[in-house]
Amino acid sequence: MISQLLALLGLLILCYRLWPRAAGGTSTKARAATDWPLVSIVIPARNEAKNLPQLLESLKVLDYPNFETIVVDDSSSDDTADIALSYGVRLIQAGPKPDGWFGKPWACHQGSFAARGEYFLFTDADTVHRPQSLTIALEELLAKSASGLSAIPFHQNPSLWERFLGPFQLLLIALTNPYGLPVPGRVFAIGQYLLFPKVYYDKIGGHEAIKSEAIDDLSLANRVLRSGGHWQVHTGESLFEVRMYETLGDFIKGWRRNFRGGLHHNSSWSSLEVFLIFMAMTIGINGNALSLTITGLTLLVLLLTQKKLGRFTSLGVLCLPFSMGLFTLVSLLAVYDKILAKPLLWKSRSY
Repeated sequence: MISQLLALLGLLILCYRLWPRAAGGTSTKARAATDWPLVSIVIPARNEAKNLPQLLESLKVLDYPNFETIVVDDSSSDDTADIALSYGVRLIQAGPKPDGWFGKPWACHQGSFAARGEYFLFTDADTVHRPQSLTIALEELLAKSASGLSAIPFHQNPSLWERFLGPFQLLLIALTNPYGLPVPGRVFAIGQYLLFPKVYYDKIGGHEAIKSEAIDDLSLANRVLRSGGHWQVHTGESLFEVRMYETLGDFIKGWRRNFRGGLHHNSSWSSLEVFLIFMAMTIGINGNALSLTITGLTLLVLLLTQKKLGRFTSLGVLCLPFSMGLFTLVSLLAVYDKILAKPLLWKSRSY
């Protein structure tokens, strides 16, 4: 009976964390052309020749009337710089990375110096932005008087294996709580979409303040909250699409790095919640009617909510052990790396 109560609690937590709630905050008030502030879109890019064209094509059709695009070439060995120039955007060379800096914060830091806008949007080369995205994001930031904004991505998932990982992505959402009140240690932020007023970005120290952080997005969001600012998460219609990893090996390697970097951002409550959610997912195997009901409802919640996150197959929910096993594997590998202080490898660099 105790295990069923714990599993039921896990189901309730899952519902609270995942069930979409109104984003709110977007203004419908028309603006004069002169009222649209300049937004600097900063793109850190290291060997992104394959991804950059689709991003820059999507930025060309943004309906926002006043923005500049800055590509920061972070010592690429491919055609990243040439592709950026072919699109007529501003190209900045990041230059040699100083000791003590991670590559992405360094590139973003250089881009912020070159930026001329009143607002900065940091985005990644593996994203595709929807035409109204910047208008919606800035309107929401202004309507909420927010100090920073991030948004939930829509996963493209062109490969079959990616479409089975809806429950994995939902567990991440449950951990970061985008629909709840942001607090330090429990905040949703993703580096693929970070929008700041320049004045507040400078107030929190910009990327220089988190130069040695592997997970720059959570670090910046937590700095906003700890400085008394308001962090906003756009939870309405997706602003952008993404394909983060092309192979399962890259997926494991990338999330292993992300989990390791995020360990000190998550509280012990997060681990407890994951345990309770896992109980809700698995308690039905004992065959008891109540247990089967709890697990069945848990699967239904996953099935209904994964559609918002990307092109995931319903079979992924039925093959739940795949996502659960992968989540557990990546978590254990991250803890192993942290305990043994293993070097962090990313983009051909070791930290």
